[in-house]
Amino acid sequence: MLEQIIEALVASENEAADDLLVEALQRGNLSEKTTVLQALIRRETVAGLGGVIDEFHRLPDPLKLEVLKNIRYFHAALREYGRSDDLQRRLATVTLIAHGRAGRLSYVLTENLRHSDEGLAKASVEALVALARWIAQESRNLQKLEEEQRKRVYREVMENRREIEQAVVRALDTHRGRHGPELLRAALLLCDWPGSGTLAILQSAKHAGQSPMVRRLQQPPASEHVESFLLGASHGGLRSHFGVVFSHIEETPVLDALLRKTHWLKDHQLQLCMHQVTRGKWWDHQTLTQDLARREPAEAGRVGQWIGVSGAHDALQDELLGCVYERIRSDFSAKLRLVRLVASRPRNTSVQLLRQMLSDADERIVRLAAREIARRRPPDYENMLLQLMTGSDTLVRRVVSRAIGQSGFDSYWQRFDYLDRTTRRSAGKAMVKLLPDAVGRLSKRLSGGSSLQRIKAMQIVQELELAGEMSQQLVQLCQDSNPRLRSKAVQVLGGAASFPDEVLLERVLSDQDARVRANAIEVLESHRQAEYIPMLTSRARSHQSHNRERANAIKALARMHVGVASSQLQLMLEDQRAEHRISAMWALRQIGFWKLLTQVGKIARGDEDLKVRRYAIVLLRGIAEMVAEYKSRKAG
Repeated sequence: MLEQIIEALVASENEAADDLLVEALQRGNLSEKTTVLQALIRRETVAGLGGVIDEFHRLPDPLKLEVLKNIRYFHAALREYGRSDDLQRRLATVTLIAHGRAGRLSYVLTENLRHSDEGLAKASVEALVALARWIAQESRNLQKLEEEQRKRVYREVMENRREIEQAVVRALDTHRGRHGPELLRAALLLCDWPGSGTLAILQSAKHAGQSPMVRRLQQPPASEHVESFLLGASHGGLRSHFGVVFSHIEETPVLDALLRKTHWLKDHQLQLCMHQVTRGKWWDHQTLTQDLARREPAEAGRVGQWIGVSGAHDALQDELLGCVYERIRSDFSAKLRLVRLVASRPRNTSVQLLRQMLSDADERIVRLAAREIARRRPPDYENMLLQLMTGSDTLVRRVVSRAIGQSGFDSYWQRFDYLDRTTRRSAGKAMVKLLPDAVGRLSKRLSGGSSLQRIKAMQIVQELELAGEMSQQLVQLCQDSNPRLRSKAVQVLGGAASFPDEVLLERVLSDQDARVRANAIEVLESHRQAEYIPMLTSRARSHQSHNRERANAIKALARMHVGVASSQLQLMLEDQRAEHRISAMWALRQIGFWKLLTQVGKIARGDEDLKVRRYAIVLLRGIAEMVAEYKSRKAG
């Protein structure tokens, strides 16, 4: 019965249902309160969830956890109550936003920060600091988590981080009260990666928080602000103060936090390091090599991270990191750390170390280095990567193919029309050999784009003798609505070792477009299929056939040594239609039936159609030149 009442209240649109459920939440036992809380969450009304916010501090711990777990359902109520005239409701809202880690509602905290009540402003600042600390802590812990858990936490952090950063930046810019140091603390907590919104304050001259932030980063850092201190030195333009401040740090926890990724804390050489940093130099090659030689590879790999923030020129960094790399060749984790360090530098920096890594024994490192080189695209990067196509792992070749395949394929595609046939064939075969995905890229050109581009793709397929590998796409083009595409597809398929589908051949032989039928007849000629001789004879004799189709049928019969070809050619030369006579002379030239040249001469002298006469004259002239050239070669 109770469950039915609860369901009725959940389904009700009457606001009195919210009042009744909130009253039940105040008066019931733990089990009843749990049921009522779930009902209020299911209703998702501002009034009902607002009542839960009012009662939050009086709820038992299990119910508080349930509210925090389902905080996303409270966003509308928190937004409304955060602007309420009731001060206690605002305080409860600010507290719940902080406890529930509702980073998307950070702007509600900045609004309450400007309230005249000091207690509410203080609670809002504390909530912002708590959210910033949560984001910073979760960001540090990401690498320690299992993969599934890491993905979940990363998604949660990224969904909330930007809003929290924007709220802190806005509050630090507009707030003029006594809570500035706490806001600065929140900004420094979030300043833990180069893309941080609060790190950008250092580059914003008109931002009110720039001067306080610079002054704070010029002082020895607290342990929770180590990342912001290092980023201020490497990305914030505070290079001149870095060494001075660093050399005066004496607290062990801070030193440990600041140097846990380097080795000088163990060696007690902090002063020496800072002296070299402030002078903008580093150890010489010999000293660094000796220092690395006495360390384990895992420990030596951490040296590279300090080199990365030393402020030295990238060419010098690559030289020093090369020493580190030679020492850690046997440790994959250390090499991976080094790759990430190099990848985090600006795009136009040196790639000398990455080139060195292309010869690594571990294909994973080679793959990562090749990807980074492809991303940076330094001069002559294509030649760097092409050297990996011989003797490298399949996955490495695939990376290189993806990296330079598009540019290599596009270059061949654009130059194809301007190359002679021999050159473009040899260049095309070399491209297919070096770029494993070239066939796939050509396949995409066959299946998409304009008709002219697809015809050009089919021409490349024909030139490179790839019809067998792409027969499936060519068969689909044989059924295209565009007759030019069908015609070219049939012609290209004719160059394959065997026509892929006899049923398809029958279909194209009866196509509505004469060019398609003519090309299909050429396919029969190239494969010398004797069972089609009756059909070819019928096409050669038929006066209804298209002139090109008829000429191709006669040519095919002649090549297959069928005697009817000569008589049909003579009849075609005497046809009343001019286009048939021209096609007959073309077939005569292809076959070499020179006995019919007398009739061609008659056509050249007295045919009524000027175009036919001109074609006959050109044919006779060409044959005469061919005979003269043959005689001169024989005499020579």
